[in-house]
Amino acid sequence: MWRNCVVVPEVGRQKVLQELHMGYPGMSRMKGIARGVAWWPGIDADIENHIQTCVEYQKHQKSPAAASLYPWEWSAHPWERLHIDYTGPFLGKMFLVVVDAHSKCLEIQMVSSATSTHTIAKLKCMFATHSLPQLVMSDNVADFTSSEF
Repeated sequence: MWRNCVVVPEVGRQKVLQELHMGYPGMSRMKGIARGVAWWPGIDADIENHIQTCVEYQKHQKSPAAASLYPWEWSAHPWERLHIDYTGPFLGKMFLVVVDAHSKCLEIQMVSSATSTHTIAKLKCMFATHSLPQLVMSDNVADFTSSEF
């Protein structure tokens, strides 16, 4: 793959990146061209960094398709549907934020770190106070999708 390539010393790498980038070929195409002519340790990372800092590339980057908004139905009863997420860190702590979709009432619990163990402990206390919800909505980060959770 790299057999007939020139090993480029550090002082010449920026110039090679500029030459490879002529015409704005995009990241995949630029890597493909580079593999045929040049090599140095970390060339792929250098190409990625060069492309991501290119103003022209950013201007022509395709925007993601617009997603349609889904309006949530109003919950008929308090504590029926909850929306949960973490925010922070603030002063070295994370905060579990729980919003009741019916009343828009907030429950905020401070934890030392956003882990499944802390999440479970805080939600158990809330559920003991308010009852079990029918639905809990989250952004599917590991704290909310782990096998422990």
